[in-house]
Amino acid sequence: MLIFPRIRTARMPSRRRSGFTLIELFVVLVIIGILVGLSIPRLHAFKHQFYITTMISDLRNLAATEEGYWSSVDAYTSDFNALRFNVTPGVWVTFVQADSTGWSASATHDSDTSHCAIYYGAAAPVPPATVKNFIGCSK
Repeated sequence: MLIFPRIRTARMPSRRRSGFTLIELFVVLVIIGILVGLSIPRLHAFKHQFYITTMISDLRNLAATEEGYWSSVDAYTSDFNALRFNVTPGVWVTFVQADSTGWSASATHDSDTSHCAIYYGAAAPVPPATVKNFIGCSK
């Protein structure tokens, strides 16, 4: 009987694998996709509110400028140069009426379909402004 010497094999040290499995990465991507999908409508609402706020701000500034002009000249004007009034980029302010008895104007934004309006004095109301001296906006 032959006796073979026992060959000792060195045991390979077990390597610990670090990293993520493909399924774990897929789950993370799905969760990120759901969060992005939920945030897009909110972003649109924030942008819409920003455009409305910008138009309201321009009309308020226009009202203050018009009243300052009226106190020095006793008349309203539709001339932006005479008022030294600058409109915010992307906002279009249009005078509907401006004379010695009152003025009215409306504002629109390039990136939005809503519009705002205001009227002072004896000027004709401009929808959506229904109350004198208050800015009205359509949604």
